[in-house]
This record gives sequence, structure tokens and C-alpha cells, in this order.
Amino acid sequence: MPAQGIVCHDVRNPAQRSEVLVRKGSELGASEIDALLERGIQEIHVAVADAGDVDEDAAAQRLARAIAGTHISVGEAHFGQTNLVSTERGMLRIEASRLDRVNAHAGVLALTAEPDRPIDAGTTVGVVKCAPLFLAEATLRAIENLGATAGPVVQVEPFQVRRVALVAPRDRLRAGAFDRAQTALSDALAWYGSSLDDVVGAETTVEALAAAYAEARSAGADLILAAGASGTDPLDVVFEGLRDAGGEVLQLGIPAEPGTACWIGRLGTVPVLGLASCELFGQPGALDLLLPQLLTGAPLDLDLTRGLALGGLLLGPPRIAPHHAARSTPAGK
Repeated sequence: MPAQGIVCHDVRNPAQRSEVLVRKGSELGASEIDALLERGIQEIHVAVADAGDVDEDAAAQRLARAIAGTHISVGEAHFGQTNLVSTERGMLRIEASRLDRVNAHAGVLALTAEPDRPIDAGTTVGVVKCAPLFLAEATLRAIENLGATAGPVVQVEPFQVRRVALVAPRDRLRAGAFDRAQTALSDALAWYGSSLDDVVGAETTVEALAAAYAEARSAGADLILAAGASGTDPLDVVFEGLRDAGGEVLQLGIPAEPGTACWIGRLGTVPVLGLASCELFGQPGALDLLLPQLLTGAPLDLDLTRGLALGGLLLGPPRIAPHHAARSTPAGK
């Protein structure tokens, strides 16, 4: 009989099965095992560590620290499991190939939230679990070496502070819509730590809009938002104003819904993002996919917009099948 070990299952009183005498995961010595056997327990499964094995909680902590990168904290381990939590607002970045290499080790379970999405500070972005009660030191060292040489698996990339301008023909946003759009866009940018610094409501002429774009650029805008264009008219004054200011329209329409009527352009080195109406008033849309990418340094180009297509149906079906909700609905409803 081992001097001590970890019980692998709940040990119940044979005379009263609802009573748990010892919880799984508890450490038992030889005398405690003998006492349980004397009470009529016929079988006890006990895990005994080999030389160099690490218990589940300590192993989970080391595993989590090995895969955690910048702006990720490691929680306290319980029952061989710990959480990875973001400490900053930013984009969640996951190195999928490294995650796969970590999970190739027997007894190691590392899982994350979906990558490349904005998350807030305090969000649980991953879980690390040591599946057995003990893990070999060699396994832990292999994963720690992977983190040290290849880099972390999970990290948060903070958003960059950017100055943003809005250009639009004011008479196309009537009845207070211009002011509502300004408020909604300001609120959205503030969440990312940026600001809507310059708002230019121009007349609906090529000359006035060209002057508005030039004004936004000279004021130091890092990104120009444009509104009020008719995407089905390639010669709309909003587009022609950008061209007249020395810029170019790169693409009309992007693969995201809501937001297919968005467009992209460029004025010198300043990216121009044309907004569909749903983006102007705080509704979910393509802006929610584009802003976090742009504010972590991604260029506004055709590669970026093409990359929106996978997952670009924002109001599409959820990932989890709806049987959970159906089961919770009362009969007859």
C-alpha cells in the first residue's frame, strides 16, 4: 500500500450512498486508507506520483504561465484548471499552430476564445487544464521551452490612439441625422481609446467635398470616415470629391453584412473608410469588424476587406446549435 496518494474518485459511505466520505482529489495516507477499508469500502483508486511528477494545480499554473503573453494574467488553479484573463482592452491574438503543439502533449488541455476580436480587460480568454492528477516534469519543461523559444500562444494587442475625421455632405443627413451620426461614431471610437477630432459637413458639390477631405488631412487625421455616398453611382460627389482632393477610391462594397455598401479609399497616406447608413447610428455592422483591425495597425486595403468575408455575416446563425434555448422554452410556447 502506498504511503500516500491522491484519491481518484469520490468515496461514498456504503451504508448511506448519498454521503461522501472523501472527495476526489484529496490526499490520503496509509492510515486513512485503512480506516476507510474498515468502514466497508471495498475499493479505493489512489494515484501515486512518480519521481519528478508535479501535482495538477502546480502543473496547471506552470502550463498557463508558459503560454500566456502580454496583457494576460493567470488565475489561481483549482482542481487542475486555471483561467487566462485579459488585463487590457485590445485585440485577442492566438497563435493557432503553437496552441496545437501544446495540446499534442498527453494530459494537457489548453483552449481559447475565438481569436482576432476585440475584448475588454477582465475577459476570460482561455482555460488551461492538467487532465491527470499529476503531470511529468518533462512535459512541463517541453511546453515551457516552446513558449520561451517560439513565443506565447495567447496575448492581447492594445489599440493605438488615432485621430479620426468625418466628412459628409450635410444635406444628405437631414433632421438631426448628422449630429446623431457624429455622436454614435464618437462613442464607438472612444471605446477603442481614439477620438473623432474633426467633423466637416460640406455642401453637396465636388469642390466642397474636396476641400473637406483636404481640411481633414491637413488637420492631422490618421483615418478619414466618409458618409453620404451612393455606392451604386461611381461618380457620386463623395467619390469625386476624394479624387479631386488627390485621393482615390479603391473598392466599392465590402463583404460584410450589415455594411456591404461600405467602401474604401486613400488620400495620400491617410486611409478613407466610407460608411454605409447602418454604420452611422450605432448599429452592428462592418465598422465593428474594421475599426479594431485599423486601430491595431492593419492597412485599409483589399486584403483586409477580403478577409472580412469569413465571418462577415454579423447577424447570421450562432456557432452553437439552438437546442439549448429550445429545451429551456416552456411547453406550448
